[in-house]
Amino acid sequence: MIDTTLERNGVLSACRNCGTPLGEGQRFCGSCGQRGDSGRLTMRAIGHDLLHAITHVDHSIFSLLKALVLRPGRVAREFIEGKRKKYFGPFALLIISAGLASFMIAITGVEWVRVTGDTRIAGLLERHVNVVFLIQMPLLAGWCALLFWNKRLHYAEHLVLSAYTSGFRILFLAFVMTPIWYFMHVSPARSSAGFYYYLPWIAYFAFAAAQFYGGNILFTVCKAILAAALSWITTMAALFGFIVLFAQFAH
Repeated sequence: MIDTTLERNGVLSACRNCGTPLGEGQRFCGSCGQRGDSGRLTMRAIGHDLLHAITHVDHSIFSLLKALVLRPGRVAREFIEGKRKKYFGPFALLIISAGLASFMIAITGVEWVRVTGDTRIAGLLERHVNVVFLIQMPLLAGWCALLFWNKRLHYAEHLVLSAYTSGFRILFLAFVMTPIWYFMHVSPARSSAGFYYYLPWIAYFAFAAAQFYGGNILFTVCKAILAAALSWITTMAALFGFIVLFAQFAH
């Protein structure tokens, strides 16, 4: 089938994506935003898109990570206020982070979770410790919604803060803590080493919450620490319930 969107000189006369006519020299479609010079897919084009996604100043992994280090609460606040093209979305970050964490834990073999008893459960949680953090993320948002009810935010808006901070937390786990414990030959599940990971996490979340919620800094920090602690407790309770149910149905 002949593509009628090409003119004789090789310039597109209409958008390949939606068919909207393109003006002379028009680089992007005014209807759908696709580039007006989209032709045959090549490895060079794939490489360019990948490099653009990673390094583009206004929408990149690096710019987002830098912002999440310096002003995580403001990033989340900007997102809920409508600035949603500036950075990667919180839930895309969370899914990517979880996948990278699974990869790092798999290749290093660092044991982050220890379950006594059923080896099947232990193996599942040890391989997919990121699932624990994914479970904790909506619980953290729920406790924030309860403790910061006076901020008049929807649960989905609390979820944005939880997703951004949890995504950064998982990346920190994958690329900082896991290599450290691997080269030190330390298992955080079998020692107090994991304690030194949770303290920075709680401090980081309190820092993010102070930026996100505002108000009296001391009260905000205290409530954020309480939310983080309660989310951890309820996550452990949910995992314990899962283990009990699994043990019952497995027999």
